[in-house]
Amino acid sequence: MEQFEINRIRTQLINRRDRLNRAAVDQKTGIHYLTLLKEVDAALERIDSGTYGICEVCHDPIEEDRLIVNPLLCFCIDHLSDQQKRSLEEDLDLAQKIQKTMLPARNLETEGWDFNYHYEPAGAVSGDYCDVISEGPNTYFILGDVSGKGIAASMLMSQMHALFHSLIPLNLGINRLVGQINRLMCESNPSSHYATLLCIKAELSGRIEVCNAGHLPALLIKKNEQLKLDSTGIPVGLFCDADYSVNSLSVEKGDTFLLYTDGLTETFFDEEEYGVSRLSKVFFDNHKLSSRELTKVILNDVNKFIAGKSKKDDMTIMTVKKL
Repeated sequence: MEQFEINRIRTQLINRRDRLNRAAVDQKTGIHYLTLLKEVDAALERIDSGTYGICEVCHDPIEEDRLIVNPLLCFCIDHLSDQQKRSLEEDLDLAQKIQKTMLPARNLETEGWDFNYHYEPAGAVSGDYCDVISEGPNTYFILGDVSGKGIAASMLMSQMHALFHSLIPLNLGINRLVGQINRLMCESNPSSHYATLLCIKAELSGRIEVCNAGHLPALLIKKNEQLKLDSTGIPVGLFCDADYSVNSLSVEKGDTFLLYTDGLTETFFDEEEYGVSRLSKVFFDNHKLSSRELTKVILNDVNKFIAGKSKKDDMTIMTVKKL
């Protein structure tokens, strides 16, 4: 674990100890609060001695995403008790169920647009963010990819979901919307965690605005010509005062978008990458299909490419067609 992250956790633990001391006095109780205080003090001692984040049994590093969620841990997964393992499995199962409720409904309809998505976590939970939000006459198609994997990444994905659903009703310009998301994530998360983000605001008329914060280019087929909508800013969560610009254009009936995360294009088989070029060709050859069929064709092609091997990263595909 990086020293910056350890210093941040140390500050967090000191603040937690102060709150526990105040709570113990207010509640006029002892045992529960004293137990927690001992755990916090022990974690601070491990930081001061340079052994923080090391399993007390095997002396290997504890999983970083688990430490970020619970900085008091002193054992890696391999050395948890059976009861602790069951508890962790139950927590992961609940986290997975909660994350599924944040995905767009499969039967969701939005006037003027036909869309479909495929969301495939590499593990129990995912750091990919996939959303479709209707607000008045406008529809927002959003795809994000949080740095890292596992529980910590899924928590940041949940934060992005909450921020977008809270801010979109304010009817901010899309550059201000992404700017606000960036500032709020900067202020509430460690600097080692960030997210690439692609946000499209689509009007019923076909006018769209695209803000790409460090994400892979969206692909657009417009009148049988394929375009790439490249990044217009840095990933969110890195610098609080970052500015974001917007690409504006109009699409017509039959024009089609493809949004995706790097779990698709950076899928490997025998050191060969699936890549944007292959994806672009499959997209162009099949763009006249419905969004559902197009998503299915792309997914079938990448599964054919890896020939049955498991995927190493979260993968999300979203296809959007103007009706």
